[in-house]
Amino acid sequence: MTFMLPRTHEGLLKWKYPEMNSVDFLYEQDDSGRGMLSVFERGKKKLLDGNNVVFRDPAEYSGKIVECSWDQEEQVWVSMRVRVDKSTPNDINSYRKMMRSIKDNITEEVLLQEIREIIRLPMYADRIQMDSKAARRR
Repeated sequence: MTFMLPRTHEGLLKWKYPEMNSVDFLYEQDDSGRGMLSVFERGKKKLLDGNNVVFRDPAEYSGKIVECSWDQEEQVWVSMRVRVDKSTPNDINSYRKMMRSIKDNITEEVLLQEIREIIRLPMYADRIQMDSKAARRR
């Protein structure tokens, strides 16, 4: 049996369409009805000040783990769904990585252009040519 530790490979790019970038927050409302978003930091709840959030019925989400996507135009978090399968929000590091991804704003067009440039590099172009020849012989 092989055990794997969950880690991020630094050479791996996990790309999503911008509207699919999301964070699982703990959403709560204070006594005045103000929405508050929290993540976990070292196993404890960490309130993220200054984050605006838009929900259809905010009271319905209070105390729940809510997956939210970032609306770049409005500069707010928008609820996608309640995560009934989770009891804790994302870790602060996941939140930071997602914010970095949002800030980097790598579009599908940019990604495809990078791929086209990379496959022209000799090490990849030679391999593609060899694989193409082998496929034609079959």
